[in-house]
Amino acid sequence: MPFTIVNENDLKSSVIELAAILDLEIKAESPEHQYKTVFKQLLDDNETETLTKQLIEVQPLFASKLSRKSFEPTINLYIHISQLLDNQKLLNTLISNIYPTDSHLPVEVILIVLTNIFNALPKTSIDRLESLKLIVEIISKEQIAGLIANIAKNVEDWLSTIEQISSEQTSDLISSIFLQYAIEDESNAVKFLKGLIINNKLNLNAGALVSFYTAVLSSENIYELSDLNNFDDVENATLTKLLELYVKGDYSAFVTNKSQFESIPNINLSHTESSLQSLAILNLLAKSTAASVSYQNISDNLNIPVEDIELKVITLISEGFISAKLSQPTNSVIVNAVNFNAPSLSTKAELLNWSEIHTLLESWNENIEDLQTVVQGLIAKRGKRVNAPAVIMNFHQQKLEAKEAREKKAQQAQDVEVDA
Repeated sequence: MPFTIVNENDLKSSVIELAAILDLEIKAESPEHQYKTVFKQLLDDNETETLTKQLIEVQPLFASKLSRKSFEPTINLYIHISQLLDNQKLLNTLISNIYPTDSHLPVEVILIVLTNIFNALPKTSIDRLESLKLIVEIISKEQIAGLIANIAKNVEDWLSTIEQISSEQTSDLISSIFLQYAIEDESNAVKFLKGLIINNKLNLNAGALVSFYTAVLSSENIYELSDLNNFDDVENATLTKLLELYVKGDYSAFVTNKSQFESIPNINLSHTESSLQSLAILNLLAKSTAASVSYQNISDNLNIPVEDIELKVITLISEGFISAKLSQPTNSVIVNAVNFNAPSLSTKAELLNWSEIHTLLESWNENIEDLQTVVQGLIAKRGKRVNAPAVIMNFHQQKLEAKEAREKKAQQAQDVEVDA
């Protein structure tokens, strides 16, 4: 570029520089435009209101006419001008003009510019929400990976400072972030939204909660939801009931009411059923005291097809819910340990965590053995002279030798005096 953009310039220099950029960039298509002359005249006449209107009118030219090389620095100059004019409306309208459908600019450049606008806006400004919405919309539309996680990490802090933001506006943005995040990393997306629900700072509405819970229930993975207290905020009694069965791993009750749950929109009920089957098997294995449990026994107790049992058990092992071995000759599972923090088990006080009890008993036994060793040592030494540690013995020996040396030296001095 034949011009240099300096954001420390005063208002007049900055506006004239912007006009020079526009004249240069669109000269080939519209030679009659002379923004530099027009803007300079408005500045000389102190026509601030008219100048502001002109600055708003040129906004569509940025994305449609400016080259990739000049686009970002020009927008940064425009942001500087809006701050000098102390006119937030310039940035508000700029957001809506920054990403037209016919833009020839790479989306990465658009995102950088939107981020600069977001950072330039006051933390309390509702326009920050608009820039965030557009950023998330572009990321989702273009499927740009690696950006949504950072937005999710900071969005609670950003939204909590915006004034006059409604629950609907917050919830719509959070839902959009979650859905895109889940495409890239479902586990962390669930962790993200669970954290927002537990913190309860953003006051998510029922629509956002329903979207989240139906996504979890439709997942092929199993998630812990018991730490979310209750599900009444979803304002859907059928969905609330299904969530409560999911937390308990109550497959039997699910089968009884399955036709009722089919009315829940946007839910993959087959995935929900599969998860409940796995949770039911987990519950059964946690309660069992047998050395091994046959697939047929599990099938008979839970009314799950016997041919599906092995795959479910493998899932429980791979997810770290149980430590077990499969016996092909006997078609059974040998459970070594159960993770009692696993979904559907963490809230069941009636289940004895034998693995934890075994660990505690082993620790207690080791402490008792150490104590017995100390007691036996004291009994063996009772009534006997016990030598002091070697370091103390050496100290006293050195002290004694030093005393004897001093006495010998004094005696020698006395003998010399007598001879004299």
